[in-house]
Amino acid sequence: MKFLGKVKKILVGVDGSAVSYRAADFALELASSLKADVLAVHVIPPLPADYASLGAKVEVSVEEIDRKILHEVRVMGYTKNIKLETKVLKGRPAEVINSVAESESCDLIVLGCIGVGGAYRRLMGSVATEVVNTSKKPVLLVK
Repeated sequence: MKFLGKVKKILVGVDGSAVSYRAADFALELASSLKADVLAVHVIPPLPADYASLGAKVEVSVEEIDRKILHEVRVMGYTKNIKLETKVLKGRPAEVINSVAESESCDLIVLGCIGVGGAYRRLMGSVATEVVNTSKKPVLLVK
């Protein structure tokens, strides 16, 4: 497969769901086989207007949770001896993932097919679906 030989950097989206950790594990295994780097990204979506009055308290606790989510991926990467970078970013998840994949010159995006939103996202259109439909990069979905 000619494409796989060209993969030097893989972006994996992680939202804390079991399937996102499976996606991260898959991305790390693939990176190990291809001698590629991995960029694990967790995106904090905009808070609903109802939360605006809580301000910084919610912001700090959300960011702390996000760091813990990526800690799991860092441990997985360390045990596989993979060059791994992690980022916590804010914005609309699909837009941020696509933007980072472009700006960081990632060759492949790996995502779980259903994230934390589960059934709600299936009804409203999931991040994975939006990334698949809008990305200029190849996208691999993990069940």
